[in-house]
Amino acid sequence: MSKRSDLKEQLYFLLFHKWKYIIVILQSRFYKNSIKKLVDKVVFVAREKDKGWIFGAKVRRLSRYSSLNAQPYYHNQLKKLPLADGYYYIYHNYFCRCLRSTPSIWRKKNIVMFTHPTWTKKYSKTHVIWCLNKADYIICLNSTIKEYLINNGVKPDKLKVIHIATSSKFFSRHERGGGGVGFCSHFSARKNPDLVFDLVKNMPERAFYLIGDSWELYERFDELSQLPNFTYYNNAPYETYPDLYNKIDVFVSPSLLEGGPVPVLEAMMSNCVPVASKTGFCPDIITHGQNGFLFEIDADYQEVVKLIEKAFLCKTEIRETVLQYTWENCAKKIDNLFLN
Repeated sequence: MSKRSDLKEQLYFLLFHKWKYIIVILQSRFYKNSIKKLVDKVVFVAREKDKGWIFGAKVRRLSRYSSLNAQPYYHNQLKKLPLADGYYYIYHNYFCRCLRSTPSIWRKKNIVMFTHPTWTKKYSKTHVIWCLNKADYIICLNSTIKEYLINNGVKPDKLKVIHIATSSKFFSRHERGGGGVGFCSHFSARKNPDLVFDLVKNMPERAFYLIGDSWELYERFDELSQLPNFTYYNNAPYETYPDLYNKIDVFVSPSLLEGGPVPVLEAMMSNCVPVASKTGFCPDIITHGQNGFLFEIDADYQEVVKLIEKAFLCKTEIRETVLQYTWENCAKKIDNLFLN
């Protein structure tokens, strides 16, 4: 970003947003400060519409496995937060909104999860970075995001890397040998759909399975869906995911930008060999050539094809390499931040 556009963004934030926070800061002075006392009650915050999505699942699981007096809370306008000693926000923009709507949280302990940059006019980089520096801790899903936030002005001592989790009980080990190749994602441009298409088309001897939704919006979906080695599980219920992962020997994550992605961890917990782009936590949890394979986000399909074939030769027990990334362990790390 140029200095001129950066200045313009800062002025926009000052004129249209920051004054709202100043009013709330003044109102917050009428609330008791509970930061210094022992944290007991904690609320995990999401929107009502997140209940059926990954954000809703995260707040339910983290609150369930917390050793504190924890509860999930859903509200589409992110208002009327229950009284608590601390709050965990599953998405950084939610924290910004709550800072404006709930004066009492300025006197509480706040932990925010930052997945990946999603700047908009309303939630610009200047706006969100300013808010993040008001939190006690920001959880980064990978080390790349941590460095990014430091370089953009977030105080380093607030940043903690915690790779998001999955269930070692829900997803169980399966014996590889079926020969399937899998993907799992909601459709969007950052999921690199053209690479998905090229892989399926140019590996006709392999069976490909796509778990996800909204892929019918892909401009080449009709052509993709007609390929004989392609099966699409559209809006499959989450409880069927373990069986679907059991069809897969090699799991491919071609994304251009991620915070996770969580499906990589789910697939690895199911003993699938990951072949993933170098984004999100993939470079943190995958050691190239040992428990999976990594490629650059601009890699062409020929390079990824070679890695997929290498993955079929992998003998590593992939599940054993990710058993530490459970909801129980993740909740324990978050509890420790609230108690710190």
